[in-house]
Amino acid sequence: MADRTFAIAGVILASGMSQRMGTAKQFLPYKGMPLLEHAIRKLLPLPFAQIFAVVGKQHQARLAEIPIDDPRFRWVLNERNHEGQSAALQCAAECGKDCAGIMVFLADQPLLLPDTIRRVYDTAVEQLARGGERFVVQPAYADVRGHPVFFARGLLASFAMLEGDEGGKRVIKQAAAHHVIPVDDAGVLFDIDTPEDYQRLLQMSAGVAKGGEGE
Repeated sequence: MADRTFAIAGVILASGMSQRMGTAKQFLPYKGMPLLEHAIRKLLPLPFAQIFAVVGKQHQARLAEIPIDDPRFRWVLNERNHEGQSAALQCAAECGKDCAGIMVFLADQPLLLPDTIRRVYDTAVEQLARGGERFVVQPAYADVRGHPVFFARGLLASFAMLEGDEGGKRVIKQAAAHHVIPVDDAGVLFDIDTPEDYQRLLQMSAGVAKGGEGE
């Protein structure tokens, strides 16, 4: 990639073992497609330079269920997904090595609004234009921070220090600036870890359908 000044990679973390769910939650159906496909398709309208979905070895046989026809998109195999979230984040950092930063998404947040994604993306570009290299952009709903999270390229090497099922909080603490965007979007916090979470999602979807509202 010749010019990476404002090139941002969108990276979806989807290599988890889904132990609390008991089945691969990334492929659970929601509104006619797998949850992971919803996550990928939310990124396609934005001008990401590259889009990656980080998956585990156990998911390889099912990737054909999600046809994505976009030259920017690529599957990335996390060979160490049994080690926990740290390995997935390290894959994400590697994905962004040729970009100005990475915007990290979770595969199980289907209620995330497109406007939230756009606001995080636009804020990241604004900060890059000001010369920022070690900053984070993160949405917050009701003062609670969620996903997606943008990490500028100056922070990507710090992901190497993470271990086990550790998330990105230690990397965020190393940021020179942390830009938090208040959003009216509970989808930045709502993810699907258990069968009860999934049933709640389906019930909410059914309630919206009965109310005559679309997505």
